[in-house]
Amino acid sequence: MPPNDDLNSPMSRRRFLTLSALAGAGATVGNLGLMSSARAADAAVQFAGWAFEPQVVEQRLKQFMAENPAIKVNYTPLDMQLYNEKMIALFNAGSQPDAFYVRDTDLGAWVDAGWLQAIDGLPGLDALNKDIFPFDREALFYKGKQYGTPYYGDIYVYIYDRAALDKAGVKEAPVTLDQLKTAALEVKKAGIAQYPILKGYKTNVDGLSEFWSMVFASGGHLFNPAMDPVFPNEDKTALSVLEWMLDAMHGSQILDPRGLELDDTQVRDTFLSGQGIFTSNVGNVFPRSNNSQYSKRAGNIHMTRFPGLKDAGQGPMGWARLYGMSSQTKSRDAAWRLMYFLGGKDAHGQYSSAQTWYLKYGVGYPFKSLDTDPQIAASQKQLGYEPAIFQQQMAHARTRENISTTWYTEWDRFTQQQIQAVLMRQTTPLAALTASAKKAQQLKKEAS
Repeated sequence: MPPNDDLNSPMSRRRFLTLSALAGAGATVGNLGLMSSARAADAAVQFAGWAFEPQVVEQRLKQFMAENPAIKVNYTPLDMQLYNEKMIALFNAGSQPDAFYVRDTDLGAWVDAGWLQAIDGLPGLDALNKDIFPFDREALFYKGKQYGTPYYGDIYVYIYDRAALDKAGVKEAPVTLDQLKTAALEVKKAGIAQYPILKGYKTNVDGLSEFWSMVFASGGHLFNPAMDPVFPNEDKTALSVLEWMLDAMHGSQILDPRGLELDDTQVRDTFLSGQGIFTSNVGNVFPRSNNSQYSKRAGNIHMTRFPGLKDAGQGPMGWARLYGMSSQTKSRDAAWRLMYFLGGKDAHGQYSSAQTWYLKYGVGYPFKSLDTDPQIAASQKQLGYEPAIFQQQMAHARTRENISTTWYTEWDRFTQQQIQAVLMRQTTPLAALTASAKKAQQLKKEAS
């Protein structure tokens, strides 16, 4: 699976508003139960998503139609990089599908544009929600209403080469930034790597994931519930994290400066080739790291709890993708059946879609009970997972606090640039984060 936002063609708030200017308000549709067999006759659902492994989607849809023979699903895979633009064009033309993929980064804007309808109270939804990891469930809601079932949910993970740490005499995996610095210095001292920490800081759609994760792992916040920034002064966690990053690159020199020219995908491939000892990346990189088909260091890569300023018992950043329903659909009941199947259970009461995506591609499953699924447990054992660490990180992961705003992407890109400027010693951590906070306040005001 590509990184969490590799599929997302970034869109600023201004660009979004330009493209969606013609969008009308969504129709209000009352809650309806699952269709009776009579009403279901000859029902058709138009379904679309970005084109990641469309053959797997087609297999899942064949199973759905076999279980629901009165429903026909017409599936359209859309270009990955142009998914947002293509969907917005369909919305504006009034030819949108009945059900479709939605990114957590787009949910708020699409709801505000009137394109999605809430699914609260639909059959089976409450029971489904009880089994979804908290960070993933939160991503399905906007302004108190639920708009989707989970396609997948994943977390950012911190991984390291256990063989290298053994060679350097480091016995315990680091769980704080101070411990990470100490371990990296031991690796450096042993001559194993000049820069033990490899991380990408090239501006890209994933660029703030590690920063969010370090803040969350430290027990800190960037925004309050009103979407006002609490950094860098009210909550100093972000400031301390950025100061640590600056020292790691230019003080202790344990953070590879090449990272300023690399994105997460490039770092992943460089790490799997045998360079660097510590890195962070999207969750599905971990099984890839221990797969000899992709990794030269398969069998040596371990996961640790994401390091923070202190061991706060928290988790990293998590994110989600969901199945949403058009506000204009005329096949609401059939669309709900499809959403429940793809983002929930099949006719046998199994999470077969989530299980399929995880076992085939390591795509994070959104359901807590799958932690004990025999096939998943066997796969994780083979790939070197330590269940206690992985399950703790999943259970305590958090969504980005301002992810549902229409201005998230613009603020994210601006803040990445500020962090780059700090690491290139063009500005100070305090000045950079002050500028980021000011940008957030400006964007919030413009959106109000």
